[in-house]
Parts: sequence; C-alpha cells; structure tokens
Amino acid sequence: MSHQNPAAYRPDIDGLRALSIILVVMFHLRVGFTRGGYIGVDVFFVISGFLITGLIAKEAQTSGFSFARFYERRIRRLFPALFAAFLATTFVSWWILFPVELESYGRQLASAIGFAANLFFYAGAGYFADDSAMQPLHHTWSLAVEEQFYLFFPVLLLPLLRLRGRTLVSVLWFLAILSFGLSVYWMRQDNQEAAFYLLPARAWELLLGALVALNGVPALPNRHWRNGVSVLGVVAIIAAAGAFNKNVAFPGWSALVPCFAAALIIHTGRERDTWVYRAFSMRGIVLIGLASYSIYVWHQPIIVLWKSRFDIYLSVSDRLILGALSLAIGFASWRFIERPFRYGTLLPTRRAAFWGAGAAMASGLAIAGVLVAAQGFESRFPEEARRLATWKYVGPETDFSKARCFIGRAQAAYPRVDDLCVEIKPGKKNFLLIGDSHAGHWITAWREASPDQANLMLASASGCKPILHDPAGAPRCRAVMEWAFREFLPKNRLDGIIISANWVMSDVARVPETVRFLKQYADKIYVAGPVPIYFDTVPRLLLRSLLFKDEGLIDRRRDPARFPLDKALAEALRNEPVTYLSMIDTLCEERSCLVRTPDGEPMHFDYGHVTHKGGLEVARRLRLRNAFPLD
Repeated sequence: MSHQNPAAYRPDIDGLRALSIILVVMFHLRVGFTRGGYIGVDVFFVISGFLITGLIAKEAQTSGFSFARFYERRIRRLFPALFAAFLATTFVSWWILFPVELESYGRQLASAIGFAANLFFYAGAGYFADDSAMQPLHHTWSLAVEEQFYLFFPVLLLPLLRLRGRTLVSVLWFLAILSFGLSVYWMRQDNQEAAFYLLPARAWELLLGALVALNGVPALPNRHWRNGVSVLGVVAIIAAAGAFNKNVAFPGWSALVPCFAAALIIHTGRERDTWVYRAFSMRGIVLIGLASYSIYVWHQPIIVLWKSRFDIYLSVSDRLILGALSLAIGFASWRFIERPFRYGTLLPTRRAAFWGAGAAMASGLAIAGVLVAAQGFESRFPEEARRLATWKYVGPETDFSKARCFIGRAQAAYPRVDDLCVEIKPGKKNFLLIGDSHAGHWITAWREASPDQANLMLASASGCKPILHDPAGAPRCRAVMEWAFREFLPKNRLDGIIISANWVMSDVARVPETVRFLKQYADKIYVAGPVPIYFDTVPRLLLRSLLFKDEGLIDRRRDPARFPLDKALAEALRNEPVTYLSMIDTLCEERSCLVRTPDGEPMHFDYGHVTHKGGLEVARRLRLRNAFPLD
C-alpha cells in the first residue's frame, strides 16, 4: 500500500481539519457562538478534494494510478473507525432508543453502510420529518456525498490529466460552476434539502479543492499577500461559524464563504511561510486534525444517545462532558483502530482488506434488517410503556397531510392553492383558515367538530406567517399570502377568517395591522394564539416521564416563553375588531398544560403540532367557553 510522501505532507491542513471538527462538534452541542459551525463539513469537502486529487495526479504521473489501490486506501481510511462506531452505537441504541427510534436507526444504519445516507435523509426531509439532531447517524450524509464523488471522479480525472495547460483546469472550473449553479437554482426553488444533501449540488466544493491541487488558482505575488489572504481565510471561517445559523439560506451563495476561505488557506500554505501555516502546524492542533475523522464519526452518536437517555436540553456541564467524550473516544479510535488498519498492521493484504470490508458491510446490513423487521423490539419495554413506546401518529388522510392544501417545499415551484381547498359553498357559513402548519393542524379536527354548520377552507404554507408585507417569508409563503390577501378575499365576502401560526414575539406588533386589513372581507376575524411547545417531542417526554417516574419532566421541558407571548398578543389585539383565541388559556392551568387527549393519546405528535384528536379536544374546550369560531 502506498503512503503519502513525507516531503509533501502538509501539517497545516491537519490544523485546518482541527478547526473544522471543533466547529462541527460545537455546533452539534449547540454552543451559542457556533450556530453556523455546520460549515466545518464544507471545509472538509474542500480539503478532501485537494488531497485526493493531488494523490491521483501524482500516481498517474509516476507509478501509474490503480483503481484497486485507490479503493483499498478508501476502505482502510474510512471503514475501521466507522464500523467500530456503528457497532458501539447499535449496542447502546438497543438499551436507550424507543422502538420507533430503534427502527428508524436500523434504516439509518443500512443507508450509512451503503454510503447512501444523503439520499436517505433527503427522501425523509419532509416538513414533519424526524429532527436530525436526534438521529444518531445523520452525520454520515457527508461521508456518502464524498464516496459518491469518488466513485466517478477518478474515472473523469484520469483522461483529463492527459490534457495539457489550461484545458484541464478549464474543464474542472466549468464543472464546478455548473454544480454551484445547480445549488443556487435549487435554493431559489426553495428546495434546500436537495441543495444540501445531493451530490450534484455539492460536487463543486470538492472540485474547488481539486482545482487548488491542480494549480487552477492564481499564485499570489509574495509572502505579504499570502499572509494577508490566509488570515482573511481563517477570519472568514470563524466569522461564518458565528454569524450563520439555521435561518441563513445554506448552501447556495452563502457556502462560498467557508469553501473559498478553506481553498485560500490551503493555497497560501504551499510555501510554508505564512503565520497561519505556522499556527496550524503546532503539534497539539495537528493531533486534533489527525484524529478529526474518528472524532467526526463518533461525536454525533455520543451526543444523540446522551440526549435520548437523559435530556434533549444540554446544560453547560453536559456540553463539557460530551465535548470531552467526543475528543477522548475519537483519539482512542484514531490511535487503536484507525491507524493499525490504515497502515496495514491489521488486514495487511489488499485481499484481506476487501474481504473484511465486505464482511463488515454484510453483517451491518443484516443487523439493520433485523432492527427494521422487528420494528424496534417493543418487547424490551414494560407492558404499560409499550403503547407510548410504539406510538406513531397516523392522522386522517387529509388535504393537509397530503400537502395539497399545505404548500410545502416540494411545491415551491408551483405555490398555488388548490381550488378545492378554497371552494365557496353556498348555503353554508364560509370560513378561511390562513397561516403555517400551526394553522393547518386544526383543519381536519375543526371540520369534524362542525361538519354541518360551516365550510372551513385552508390556505397555508410551511413556515408562513399570515401577516401583511412579511419580508422574512419564503417565496412560497409570499405567493400564498399575496394570493389570499389580494386575489381571493377581495372577490369573496366571508363569514369569518381565522389566522393561526407558530407566533414569535416579533410578530406581535404586526398582527393588528393584518387584522384591520382582513376585517373588510369578513364579518368576524379570529386570531388563534400560540400553542404550548416543548424542547423535545411530546410522545418521547411522556414515555420518559413514565419510565423514569419523573412527573415534573414535561413541565420542565415546556417552553416558558409561550406564556408571555400569549399575553402580549392578547394585549396587542385588545382594542382591535377581533376575537382572540388563547390556546394557552384553553390548554393550560397556571404552568401546567394538557399533554394527553381524553383517551390517553399525546396531544402533540412532535414538539408542538396538535394531533387530530388533540384538535378535537381544543374545539370541545373552546365550545365550552362559547369561543369556537365555527359555531
């Protein structure tokens, strides 16, 4: 097996890896000043493209490139630490995860073993999909992107290397720009999941590293330029990690910042004479970089399983413990698992490496299949806990659940409300419910609660506040609201309009203006206030409360900010022509709120969206107060 030429080794690149893995781990630990720490993965992509391309080009020009040798190196680099993490995670998951979660873990495991995790998570990235922060193998999506890239890249690169001069570089720049353009296009189409998970929109990041390796980036004139540019690159990465957050449109244009910053740091370090090169070559930093892959594959399962067993909310001490565990286990994995396999001490021959990889994959897939087929082994739990442990929300098949009347990201290119969703019915009272998913979750229950008296229509979109002139709304949101406010309502006088959303405090000042605008189109206007929301899913909290005999758990994990928000919204609307429906008053007494329906099922199927039966219970309680809008 060939190894890197020591003369070509770049310790500063391991230093850059160290910065990247620290940002990623801190991001997953929810450290406040690294809310954009996910960019560390993009830096890894650029580093990988640089190193692998340099290796392929060098071998093609000297000893001759061998696909068998190339994929043997990939196996030795990736498989040992990864499959050790899989084995440990599966064992701990058996004892910690609930049946639905363990079954889901089995599917994650199968996709990760097949290096198709990005496709798996993309397929499951619907609006109500499981929170990625509670999926032990979610981080393997990036490994899948890399391996899919390296399935075809050597085949593409080898014939291109025969080209002379700028032709090779021009072709790679063209492909990189094409890939980046696709990323921007998908982002503009509000298809962030495709831009985030799928290789065609991520390939440009690896190609950028490849271009640096093949001298496709102009040289800088002197050391002063290299110093300035490399420092700028480090500042850009740290600034992006601090300034970016879940509300930043990413990837797309914003991904240029960490990727070009990483490319500049790598490019300026060639001469080994910059301040950044010396800083990133310090032994302690290099050691973290050397172990960065092992730290990466272990940290997510450690964090997720800790949260699953103890609490989704991490205290400062929790973060310190988990950070230390991730580093310690990552270092141990690098020293005692990754290195012996990578450098041939274990499975010394190529044949042994391939057979070992095949056996590991077959065994892992078999285990994953058993977990899925057994539906997470519900028998592990006491009988009284099984109902909650196996509970899956399957609401009625509705226009809302099928997303026909709920514009999600999949319909971003066609953000038009279906005519059947807003069909006026003569002889009945006609009401329009407008808002986001916190409006849509009422639709089936409230229709059922008043089947003969009113025609309740729905115009809703994911993440869409029913507010006039909302500058923060996504394109699909603005399209739906503009259609409702400017086209549908002026043509149809209604008996009532209900607006409902996952309100936040910044919405309070803008709701009264919207109410006054809507009043000209309906006899009655209703504003449904915020529902209680939680820092974990309600079914999981109910089960944890039962198993650990912790009756106060659910109240501790309820978001306390909803109570002052409800009061502020009620006060802002006190003198407006509107009926305010306080969901806090309807569901809560003092600081304790209803979390089960009368038949014992969870009121919410996730952190706050109300189930069908939960909606029926809200309608019943509103009716007892003579406040149900459809009466």
